[in-house]
Amino acid sequence: MPPAPYPVLSHQPLGDATTHHIRAGYRHRTTVEYFTDTTDDDVTWQPDVYPYAATLAEHSGLDTLIDLGCGRAGKLAALASERPDWMYIGVDFGDNLTWCRENHAFGQWIDADLEKTEYLPLAPDLLRRSVVVCSDVIEHLLDPLPLLALTRNLLSDGASVAVFSTPAREFRSGYDAPGPPRNPSHVREWAGDEFQALLRARGFEIHYAGVTRSDDASHGLSTQLVTVGLPEVRR
Repeated sequence: MPPAPYPVLSHQPLGDATTHHIRAGYRHRTTVEYFTDTTDDDVTWQPDVYPYAATLAEHSGLDTLIDLGCGRAGKLAALASERPDWMYIGVDFGDNLTWCRENHAFGQWIDADLEKTEYLPLAPDLLRRSVVVCSDVIEHLLDPLPLLALTRNLLSDGASVAVFSTPAREFRSGYDAPGPPRNPSHVREWAGDEFQALLRARGFEIHYAGVTRSDDASHGLSTQLVTVGLPEVRR
C-alpha cells in the first residue's frame, strides 16, 4: 500500500474526544439507518483490504481472520475459496448475519451489535492465531467507542494486529468539509490525522497508516488503511 500523500493540511486544530477527534464545526449525523450489505453493481469496494489482512496473517504464520462488521461476508467468501483451511469469524447482527448463516457453508457467525459489544466469546488459543479486520464499518456507527473497546480487548486477549479501513475525508471532500458525509449511511468521516488521533487516544499503537483503493472501478486512493496493535507495556 502506498504511504498517504496527504493534501495541504487544515489550519484548524484536531478535535477532542467530544468530536471523536474530528475538527470543530463538522456536522455528524445523529440518526442513521441499519446498513444492509447489498449492491446491484459489479464494483468491489475496498478490494485490497482483505488480501492485505490475509498477507499479514500469512507472514506471521496465522490462519484466522475475525471480521468485525462482516456484512454479507463476500470478501471473506473470496478468501475462503483461496484458503479453505483457514478459520473465518464474521461478526454482525440483523439481516446481514442471518444471510451469512443461511448462505455460507464456511465460517463461524457471531451475532453482535458493534455499538453495544465490547467482548466476544472466543478462546485465547484461537485469538493467538488471529488478525482482526474492520473494513469500512466504523463510519456507520453513531458511537464508535464500543467497537474500539472490542478491538482493544481482542488484541489484549491475544489477537496479533487489527486492520481498519474507513473513508479518508481529505481525499473525498476535503479536510474542512462541513459534513455530514454524502453517503447517507455514514455518520461521520475522518481525515487521516483525525482517525489516527482517535486510535491513539483509545490506547492503540499505529503500526502502519496509508491509503488504499476505494473500489476496483475508479481505483481512486481515497480510503485510509491503518494497522494497529497495543503498546508492549500494556499487553
